Amino acid sequence: MLIDSNKRVTTLEGSGGPAIQCLLVKSATAATRAVSSAQPSSLPDTIACDSDGRVSVYAMGQMFARHVFSAPISAIALDTNPSSPSAFIVGDLSGAVTACHAQEVLWRAQVEVQEPASKAERLRPQVPDSVADPGITGACAVQFLDGHGILTNYVLVAGGNSKVHVLSRGHSVLAVPTPTPCSAMSAGYFIDSASSRCPADRTCKSQTIVGDEAGRLFVLDNFELVPYAQLGYPIARIVSVPLRAFHGLHGVDVVVCMTLSNSVYLLHDKQIVGTYEAEFWPVSVDVAGAFSTAGPCIVVARNSTADGSSAAKAVHVIPIELDLH
Repeated sequence: MLIDSNKRVTTLEGSGGPAIQCLLVKSATAATRAVSSAQPSSLPDTIACDSDGRVSVYAMGQMFARHVFSAPISAIALDTNPSSPSAFIVGDLSGAVTACHAQEVLWRAQVEVQEPASKAERLRPQVPDSVADPGITGACAVQFLDGHGILTNYVLVAGGNSKVHVLSRGHSVLAVPTPTPCSAMSAGYFIDSASSRCPADRTCKSQTIVGDEAGRLFVLDNFELVPYAQLGYPIARIVSVPLRAFHGLHGVDVVVCMTLSNSVYLLHDKQIVGTYEAEFWPVSVDVAGAFSTAGPCIVVARNSTADGSSAAKAVHVIPIELDLH
């Protein structure tokens, strides 16, 4: 369901189906892009990924297309390839990564998301794949400089083997080691760097911030892992917000970070600049700019089935108070 700034709820699909694993709101169809240009208040496209491996695309409030994969979907992200403006990336629990449009699969790759088992581990009783294999835990698309100095689109994914895998057109080109398994990532521009070749308006996504199970944040800057910050809890989700969204300010992006606790952190330029303590354990967090004329807001979702609250009451909107002085 979609909830707008007036708390109006639009149900896209009723209850009783498989659990929704991740969501993405974007213009995924040409029809919706055309309508949105003429009618800014029209419903955006919504992509819902569930535990049955279904990727469902809803356009203007109606089912538009559906892909069905062999494993539950565990990650979704926008693609940054300029030649495929409507594409998105999905990762599943089998370690498969797929780039697709609403009605077409562009490429599919299999990523090794577990470390090779030692001899002692091979002798242990086997457990079901759904338990042993953590699958893809995070995905994003980013533009790095290639070996010829050309800004090139790459897809980054993480799993349970303490590596960030770098893919180009569906082919693995590099695996960047990390101290512990990564649990979330987001593309953007987070640290000043000459190697990123990002324009002055900082509109490109030339870096990736990744969070791990130890609460650490790192920035992957042109294939180099740079420490960013340390939080007190494991990282669950990361959302980047361009600084220009805050009254036209210029600089590196703001980072909103959900942890495995009731704390949501706000970071900028390697520093914690705000902390929001919820009265519940959030199940999801995102950022929206349409809820307030003052600037972006943090949108936090709680488990509405736990207390029987309505969908609208299960979503909490918190204006971001950014003080960089």
